[in-house]
Amino acid sequence: MTSPLSEKPLKQGSIGLVLSGGGARGAYEVGVMKYIADRLPHLLDRVSVITGTSVGAVNAMHLASYGLSRTAVNRLADLWSHLKIDELIGVAPLNMLRIMGTAPLRFIKRGMRSPAAGLLRADPLWKLIARETDWVGLGMHLARGRFDAVAIAGTDIQSGDTHLWVQGTGETVRSLTGPTPMADFVAVPSKLGLRHVLASAAIPLLFPPIQIGGNWFMDGGVRHNTPLGPALRFGAESLLVVSLRGRREEKLSSQHFPGIGQVVGKLLDSIFLDRVAFDIDRLQRINDVVLAAESLGPEEAMRFHDELVKMGRPNYRPVRHAAVSPSEDLGLIAARAIRESKQIPNVSFIRVLSALFEDDERASGDAASFLLFDARFTRQLIDLGMRDAARQHDELAAL
Repeated sequence: MTSPLSEKPLKQGSIGLVLSGGGARGAYEVGVMKYIADRLPHLLDRVSVITGTSVGAVNAMHLASYGLSRTAVNRLADLWSHLKIDELIGVAPLNMLRIMGTAPLRFIKRGMRSPAAGLLRADPLWKLIARETDWVGLGMHLARGRFDAVAIAGTDIQSGDTHLWVQGTGETVRSLTGPTPMADFVAVPSKLGLRHVLASAAIPLLFPPIQIGGNWFMDGGVRHNTPLGPALRFGAESLLVVSLRGRREEKLSSQHFPGIGQVVGKLLDSIFLDRVAFDIDRLQRINDVVLAAESLGPEEAMRFHDELVKMGRPNYRPVRHAAVSPSEDLGLIAARAIRESKQIPNVSFIRVLSALFEDDERASGDAASFLLFDARFTRQLIDLGMRDAARQHDELAAL
């Protein structure tokens, strides 16, 4: 991720909102946005670009489709606060058999392709997203200039490239084909719709990949979970980033072999949450270099700019940013929610999660926190997001 000057004029004071991926942990993003809507609503008005990956794409599309107003944020918070996991997600036994049988089947019937499948059944969840997002409203807000661009990321399974599907103004679309290529992304001007969101949120193996334009896509978080760079490319002057990497509680080492809960938890953790700290640190380093050059005076600053141009680099500028991330271990919160829910009859999928990852409560929470689309968990994350945003009130206000 770099902080090059946009190839279109900056909107004074414009903010790029960047939402990370992380499954059910996305409720935390809603909590952060709710605090901003309640206490710093003027920041919402200044957001001109929204980018997101995975559940961040789900939240981004919903908020953008309703104009990122205070009402839009409260509407999304209400949705997350009333999720019932057994109405949204479940195990797909036939798909498990299909996936497990893919390799021998291909060996016997060369050239055959198995239908796209995931280990979990999530049709009701997808229908909820389709129903609650105002797809027409998204285009209307872009056409009226409320936003310059909305962009979400997905991973091309065959090439491994991250495709960035972008819907925006004419200037934004033209910037995609400018003289400076967009690093790390294949930018695709698009009319964003449900399939783009589902592709961005298709956690490998758990949810089925989605076909778009002849290619198959899975979760964008596999390569780029927090798309900071595109927000700057599309003209944002500062960045508001919401990450889903929670603070980890220290845990004593164990001589026991790690169970499936730890393995799955580490796998999902690495898929979704590995780059945001690096990207923020890189952004700050670039800021420091640019500010140091400017402190030497206009002549030296211009010489610095000229040298960048000779090296084929874009011109850099300082970028104000605020990054909010969980102050508590989300795995432990999920583990408590599972433990309490097991005492309630007929909460079947939570019992499935507990049975699958019963080797270690902490590991169970790490893995399950990505799949626990249930109000017993999501309400706690919304509250945590609001508290963490409140702790960073001054930093947010400085944007």
